[in-house]
Amino acid sequence: MAQSNHHSSSEGSTPAGPTSRLVGILAEFSSPDKLVHACDQARQAGIRRMDAYSPFPVHGIDPAIGIRRTRLPFLVLAVGLTGLFVALGLQYSVNATDAVGPFPGYPFLISGKPLFSLPANIPVTFEVIVLSSAFATLLGSLALNGLPRFANPLHRIPRFKKATNNGFFLMIEAEDPNYNPRQIRNQLEQWGAEALEEVHLDLTDHRLPAFVKMVFVLLLALCTLPPALIYRARGDSHSLPRLHFNPDMDWQFKSQAQQVAPNIGPNEKNEEFVFADQRAMRGEVAGTVIRGQLRDGSAYFTGVAAPTGTASLSEDRHYVSTTTEQDPSTPAEPNWVTTFPDRFSVSEETMARGKQRFDIYCAVCHGTTGAGDGMVNQRAMTLNALQRASWTSAKSLHDHTVINQPVGRIFDTITNGRGTMGPYRSQISVEDRWAIVLYVKALQDSMSDAVMQDGDGNWVPVRTVAPTAVAPATPASDSNAAPTNSTSADQTGGDGSNSTGTDAGNNTTGNQTDASGGSNGNNS
Repeated sequence: MAQSNHHSSSEGSTPAGPTSRLVGILAEFSSPDKLVHACDQARQAGIRRMDAYSPFPVHGIDPAIGIRRTRLPFLVLAVGLTGLFVALGLQYSVNATDAVGPFPGYPFLISGKPLFSLPANIPVTFEVIVLSSAFATLLGSLALNGLPRFANPLHRIPRFKKATNNGFFLMIEAEDPNYNPRQIRNQLEQWGAEALEEVHLDLTDHRLPAFVKMVFVLLLALCTLPPALIYRARGDSHSLPRLHFNPDMDWQFKSQAQQVAPNIGPNEKNEEFVFADQRAMRGEVAGTVIRGQLRDGSAYFTGVAAPTGTASLSEDRHYVSTTTEQDPSTPAEPNWVTTFPDRFSVSEETMARGKQRFDIYCAVCHGTTGAGDGMVNQRAMTLNALQRASWTSAKSLHDHTVINQPVGRIFDTITNGRGTMGPYRSQISVEDRWAIVLYVKALQDSMSDAVMQDGDGNWVPVRTVAPTAVAPATPASDSNAAPTNSTSADQTGGDGSNSTGTDAGNNTTGNQTDASGGSNGNNS
């Protein structure tokens, strides 16, 4: 046995030297029982860096080698839980909020349902958990097993080929702290090894096989085909439609957001829709309240002050005071609030929030300064001039009919729309609507000291000039010339009171008194 072991130690191996490195010693056993016994003895001897090879799974080999239970299940569990929170957080941020940190979102209000509901988000969450766990299982198993390995010195040992047929091998690595070549040989012989062989790693062979290079070049060439075909297709036109590998996904019977409801005909007119209004997206169900979003009808939600005396609820859900006699031919005007509700905090933060929301929802038509010169309005008016569209010009927020409106009326306009302007209550939260009102008032106040000529050529504050009476502003030719005496028409102030602007009589200075009774400043 000793002579056989000595003879096999040099067979198929490379002597140690500057061109090779000792990897360990390989022992062959004649049966799986002897292999398990040798593994158990090696573990009891303090050897930890070893591995066993057999043609088939051997019962009891894992505890004999000392293999601990894999940590892979805990890794997969951690990744799966991470996928759970990432999926729920992502759906919440993009569907239930308008901003989470630097990432924008868009609250979806559908049929009065809650913005975020756990059952509705389960499918996406489940898919993310499955996908992330599958990747964690694959990549984790490769990493924990030290794979991939592009070369293994055992494959250069002719004897080791029997590991796939009828050979049983134990490999003890030289990196084990208790590795002693002479002692390990003696112990393996005592444990029943039939042949021993040192395994060396050749440090000089770094050449890739020729077929590997060819496969790499071929794959690299194939990777250039998709972008080349895409670039070629950009300038091509075809008379045939594009290929549809799964047409059912493109033309299935379904309702799509912001589209006409599917036609469930046919009838004689081929018009039979699921819903009478032909809309796919359903609004809030009449007479119902969204869970957790009860509106108490206060000024905070309506912009209308609580009724005093005898009051009635109008069709648009606004309380209208009837303590004073109304002209029957004139619709009753709601009792708009003139100050911001107590629930709304007027601060620099809400002002900044209002500017952000205004730039998103309002500036496209009304312009960033509120002058009614937004890009959408400019484009539409150009199409109007070409008789290619029918568009009502966006009103300037500095117009005399707007600038003195109570804050409640502006809030109601944003909420329910007015004229050709549509409602924004489904897109903008109550808090953000008040923030926009705050910013609009700031824009209007920024123009409070501006003056221009009215239709009679008199210099008056901008807010007192009606659009039909505005004449082109022309500077006075004489710098010493003073405006003639004029008294502006009564204006409805922000708090419902009237304000009158009067010059000083000597046409040099005029004090304009605001609605609260204080001086706005001197206008020359």
